[in-house]
Amino acid sequence: MSIRVSCHGITWGRDGLDQCVRDLRQLGFRGFEAFAYVVDDFGLARLGQFQELLARHSLELVALYGGGAMHDPSMFEEVVARNVRLARFIQANGAKRLVLGPGRRPAGGPSRDDLLNAVHCMSEIGRRTLEYGVQACVHPHVNTIVEKLGEIDFVMDCVDPRYVAMAADTAHFRKGNPDVPTAEIDVFRRYADRIKYVHLKDWDPNLPPELTGAGGTAIIKDFVELGQGVVDLQGAINILRESGYDGWLTIELDYTRRTPYESVAMSKDYLVRELNLSL
Repeated sequence: MSIRVSCHGITWGRDGLDQCVRDLRQLGFRGFEAFAYVVDDFGLARLGQFQELLARHSLELVALYGGGAMHDPSMFEEVVARNVRLARFIQANGAKRLVLGPGRRPAGGPSRDDLLNAVHCMSEIGRRTLEYGVQACVHPHVNTIVEKLGEIDFVMDCVDPRYVAMAADTAHFRKGNPDVPTAEIDVFRRYADRIKYVHLKDWDPNLPPELTGAGGTAIIKDFVELGQGVVDLQGAINILRESGYDGWLTIELDYTRRTPYESVAMSKDYLVRELNLSL
């Protein structure tokens, strides 16, 4: 499989799955990523309904976003079991990637023990999910324990490479390390051979960064459509091409000031016109 482009359903929200798949099909996408809540909403018991929904719109699931409080040893068994359940759902849909979102960042940043606990949990998740043919990929992310370049390097140095790869994200690398204007390029270059999944998005540091959504969750507002921010998207894509990357690139946008359809259409246009990629 050569480089293919999919889209994340995050922009439509949990209640927008039906509209999401309709919009993505109309825009020409063949793949999409979803959050773990699709497993809560459908589960293996209603797997057929989920698959019928995708088939109706000629879409395939390419990954699920999981992870959790992997740095908390009291949550170890629960987090591992949860992600193995996700892997079973991923396998049942013919996909191969599980994105491991790290736990929430504590005040003052993670301790060494936090990172080592997360490494241990990630490796166990990866070992177990590989039994289902699913590659676990750690996803460095702002406001989590794996945000800064040093934390990324520590985790990638310590995690078992047989079981855990990287889900790279162009905007999180840059936003999480604003004092390093080449952060996204540095990480892509350093771990090119271990990147097995990619989120594509842009970042505009001049926008207000967050708003508080339902349940007090922080919604990142300064991520923007591709080409509307400061991230070196072309540089990241060039590194992937040079390294022979063979997998999915997923457009992702946490928050839109337009409609999800309009934002994804903008990103798709930039991706085709400027990055010379196709769906």
